[in-house]
Amino acid sequence: MTAKLNRAARCAAAVMAVIAVGAGAAACDSSSGPAAAKTSAQSGTSQDSSATAQGSSQDDKAQSGTSGSGSSADGAAQHKVKAMAAKGSRTDAVNPAPASAPSSESSRCHTIDLGYDWGGPHGGAPDMKDSTDQQVASIKLTNRGDSTCTLHGFPGVRLVSKTGEAWDLRRSSDTPSTMTLHPGESTASISIMLLAIPADSKDTKPFVPSKVLITPPNETTHVTLDWPYGGAILDQSGATHPGTFVSPVGV
Repeated sequence: MTAKLNRAARCAAAVMAVIAVGAGAAACDSSSGPAAAKTSAQSGTSQDSSATAQGSSQDDKAQSGTSGSGSSADGAAQHKVKAMAAKGSRTDAVNPAPASAPSSESSRCHTIDLGYDWGGPHGGAPDMKDSTDQQVASIKLTNRGDSTCTLHGFPGVRLVSKTGEAWDLRRSSDTPSTMTLHPGESTASISIMLLAIPADSKDTKPFVPSKVLITPPNETTHVTLDWPYGGAILDQSGATHPGTFVSPVGV
């Protein structure tokens, strides 16, 4: 009986030892075996992903910087183009109100109250035979009324050719100023900038003026003048920024 109990005790001890050894082996495997390798591999993958993400983030920043620079350059280019376009003639617009001048109907110079004479206050005429330089045709405005009046803005100017074609001139980019005319004064004028070409030109289309219709700023009626200089103008009637245009009323 005693021998059987001793054998049972030894067997139980052996079993416990085996269990302990197995548990120890399992514990070793969990820290340095395949599981540990798997954990290490996952950690490395995570680090690689982090590094890749950081690299991608830096690339994105670089691309973003490049894109921003490109957008800025495009914007600057567009602004430059608009600025360049503004220096030439422009599409007709509403005459701006004078900054500091009476704007009532009684103070404005009306079409019927003005005299219109070629040559401007300082004389001179365009050289219609000179096709190398821009020429100026001026119209002197005289106050023929009994009271002082003002002019501010761009006049309407329509050229009519000998064949009946009409050309409404574009306006310059100049800023208008208010002109005051006392009765009898002729200190205001309309200036037409033009590009003259030979009337028999074969390489370009000539516009041969015959009549000029003039409408003072903010008026709705016009006067008709004969074109006195002969010659021909380069036909740019369909151009956005032609070399033939009208300036605001000035001296």
